[in-house]
Amino acid sequence: SGAPGAAQPVKATGFLTKNTPPPEGAADTRGDGVLRDAEGRPFAYALLGQKLPAFTASMADGSTFDSSKIDRWTVIDVWGAWCGDCVADGPYVGALSRAIDADPDLDFVSIHVPASRARATPDQIFGQYGSLEAYFDAAGYTVPVVLDPDGSLRETLQISWTPTYLVVSPDGIVRGFRTDLSVDQDQPVKSFIQDIARVRGEV
Repeated sequence: SGAPGAAQPVKATGFLTKNTPPPEGAADTRGDGVLRDAEGRPFAYALLGQKLPAFTASMADGSTFDSSKIDRWTVIDVWGAWCGDCVADGPYVGALSRAIDADPDLDFVSIHVPASRARATPDQIFGQYGSLEAYFDAAGYTVPVVLDPDGSLRETLQISWTPTYLVVSPDGIVRGFRTDLSVDQDQPVKSFIQDIARVRGEV
């Protein structure tokens, strides 16, 4: 909309392999030093090109996830059941995890985070669903889930938007970043898999 010929505001929805200067109109709308588009999505990711911070955390199945054990290309989905954009991405996440399962050299893991430390309370962390089980029952898919019950992992990974997808190489470097799949109009899972393949080919 707007005047004929007026530039459309740029959205921060692409796949990034390196941070570039943000476009005109990017603003720090949340006072956290992160430049965002009009919807609040970040134009960059602080850890892109850097080593993924080391962490261990409990998984929903009771096992322990240790980031130092990443030794294959891995897609990390950082999300929350309280988050409307994450719920909208659910069908795509189910399809993405199935596509990744078919590739023996690619792993998938999700990290369930609260909106913030202040909102890491039992009544808020799973939103309207109340539990992970209820969310997955409603969504009709399930994936391996690392739990961040207090928001500390969200802070360690410097997550400024959910959902966030990270692509990590076998040496533990964050090689790719993107936000919501559901905002892509055309075959978002297929295009993301192609992006991942391209990065793997370049490294």
